Amino acid sequence: MKVRSYKLVASLIVLSLGASACSETKKAETTTPGTTMTTEAPSTVPSTGETTTTVVDAGAELNAWALTYTGGTAGAASGDSIKVGYANDENFFPENTIGIESARDYLNAELGGAAGKPIELVSCSVTNAEDGAKCGTQFANDPSIVAVITGTILVGNKELYDTLTGKKPVIVGNGVTSDDFTTPAGQAFTAGSPGVIAGMSGYIVSGLSPKPKKVAILAQNNPAGQAAVPLLIDPVLKKAGIESTSVFIDDSASASDVQAALKAAGADTADVLLPIITIQQCINVYDAVKSLAINPIVVTTGLCFGTPMTDHLKEAGEKGPVPEGWYFGGYGYSYFNPDLESGMQTYIAKVQQYGKPAPGAKTLEYTGFAGPEFANLMTFAKFVNTSKGAVDFATLDAAIRGFKGPMMLQVGPLNCGKQVILGLAFFVSVCAAEMGIQQLKDGQWVSIADGLNGKPIDVTKVES
Repeated sequence: MKVRSYKLVASLIVLSLGASACSETKKAETTTPGTTMTTEAPSTVPSTGETTTTVVDAGAELNAWALTYTGGTAGAASGDSIKVGYANDENFFPENTIGIESARDYLNAELGGAAGKPIELVSCSVTNAEDGAKCGTQFANDPSIVAVITGTILVGNKELYDTLTGKKPVIVGNGVTSDDFTTPAGQAFTAGSPGVIAGMSGYIVSGLSPKPKKVAILAQNNPAGQAAVPLLIDPVLKKAGIESTSVFIDDSASASDVQAALKAAGADTADVLLPIITIQQCINVYDAVKSLAINPIVVTTGLCFGTPMTDHLKEAGEKGPVPEGWYFGGYGYSYFNPDLESGMQTYIAKVQQYGKPAPGAKTLEYTGFAGPEFANLMTFAKFVNTSKGAVDFATLDAAIRGFKGPMMLQVGPLNCGKQVILGLAFFVSVCAAEMGIQQLKDGQWVSIADGLNGKPIDVTKVES
């Protein structure tokens, strides 16, 4: 059924629907909740993890891009380390750690670290509110930690930010809740979930031809899904005169539950199917669409691609990493069609070289949250290099809040703290306002509206 009312800030817990894809495996945590663990950079040993993307040149040209972006010096870092606090939910999002540790190792081995010194990560796993407060307190009270970068945290975000505000510079890594996008503690250098979902809604209204008359929406039955739909989708579709029906499914929904939900949402007669759900449910959606023999246009997010989807399609006898014809919203660049200018080629090459599969995984999950997290640490190094090694609070905090881009792997300029999305100005930590749409068509990735074809969607111009 449709949700017809909501409280703007109080109820908004936004899904991680940007460039994110759930990790291949959700194993037991590797870091004790609420405790810190310092990790030194390991030796430079190429990973044996398998990926599906090939980069033409992983050598001098890619390093040249990285040196220009970070302002670093070619060669290994040396001397006393620069410590960065890193908070993540390792239970559910180990791909963040793959990304940030790969960036650390690359920076330290080849780009002179940060101002010539090696970067050291002090990791802390946050799985609940108590962890958030404890990790935040540990970071805030450790004078050797110069900044904090978050990964993805479902519970404990507010407590973490509350203890860090005004005490440590913060880069919000891959935020998924309202606290990530409304916190005064730091900034997120991406369009985030608010930008991607609003941009997808705008594309459905103005990018598809003929203009759809009916949209079936499938969302998670939790506060995130129940807030995101009426806040970031319904107003856009309603203004355009497009009928929509929303059905919410539980995280544990079975394949038959998803099939029933699609019927209830009217997917059999809808022009467009908009699933804003996790990867396992995306797999169930794919199966249900096949079983029901329906053919709506599918517009979804990066949560629907990744190793689990690719493996499932292979088992089903299909070719390609994602379902043929589906549209995907993200940050404007593609893991599957990597370009040099955005830094994607450099990222793909170096995550393959330095990345290690998550505990228990057979392959390297390099999509989803891994890429932006890699970019966050590269950007931190850029700030330290620009400041000629100054890492005091005032210098780094000003650099974070004043960063105008370009941001690695994120399309468009940044305007931190000043983005207004669908008339809403409370996303104070969101810096980017552009996103992209890509499609797998005839086995090839096509840029529909993104940074690769110079036509990204500016979500501040989407009407609601």
